Amino acid sequence: MNRNRPAAAKTLLITAVLLLALLGAGCAGSPTETALEKGFPITVTDDIGCEVTVTASPARIISLAPSNTEMLFALGLGPKIVGVTDFCNYPAEAPAKERVGGFVNPSLEKIIALEPDLVVAADLHRELVPQLNNLKIPVVVLNARSVDGMLNNIILVGRLTGLEMEAERLTGELRARVEAVTGRVSKIAPSKRPRVYYEVWHEPLCTAGPGTFIDDLIGLAGGTNVAADAPVPWPQYSAEVIVRKNPEVMLHAYGHGDAGSQTPAGIARRPGWSSVSFVKSGRVYAMDADMMNRAGPRLVDALEAVARALHPEVFERQE
Repeated sequence: MNRNRPAAAKTLLITAVLLLALLGAGCAGSPTETALEKGFPITVTDDIGCEVTVTASPARIISLAPSNTEMLFALGLGPKIVGVTDFCNYPAEAPAKERVGGFVNPSLEKIIALEPDLVVAADLHRELVPQLNNLKIPVVVLNARSVDGMLNNIILVGRLTGLEMEAERLTGELRARVEAVTGRVSKIAPSKRPRVYYEVWHEPLCTAGPGTFIDDLIGLAGGTNVAADAPVPWPQYSAEVIVRKNPEVMLHAYGHGDAGSQTPAGIARRPGWSSVSFVKSGRVYAMDADMMNRAGPRLVDALEAVARALHPEVFERQE
């Protein structure tokens, strides 16, 4: 008996469905022939304008982004998650799940093999959407550009998974924490709100501009983003531009590669930067990279941390 026959058959099957997927294109998926469950089918419109329909509460979910993974676990969907990316490291249970590849380049073959009935993707997975739709695998794309957008996405995922009450409870708790921060900083005069430079990367200098959740977060925390007038969401600046804008606070969230060498002392030694306000005052703050860069529930943790960094006099006095 050929022991390799089942594996070979599975490989042929996956190859066949991959070929079928690559032949088609489209946006919205179609309901499968699954028996209808109470409250289903449910159709929502995701962040790229696609209609997504599920005919029953998803039992096998794949997440293609760390922010999505954190959101699913926060909703109590951990037991239903069958696949995550190599970068999904929170909560502690996430790394034990099956891996489907990187955040940028997940493996379609691995996704198919895990037989999901819902894939939760991100904006950069647009090319994958029509391929999954052609396989009748519902895929929802999340692309929050603000704290409100993140909260709305929790509600959307709650609806798709039949957990509307849990989503309402979770967003209620998170929104109360957001309002606690904005309530405190609302009393700070505009002239007292520090001008903030958020460094996404150092070579070349890249920051977060308008239309990003980082820009929204800085504003909610009582700061003014010096890149709010940029023409694109993620602009690159020269060192001279930073000197000219003269921010009072620098935030960064380095967490990988040689970026760890970007210490306050090293930043102060950058040519011409000794005259910048945040260097002279020492107001350079390293934030948790995972909290700052993921539009998941921990974005509220990041908001609280940024607010404390920008206005220590307010938060230390009231805590």
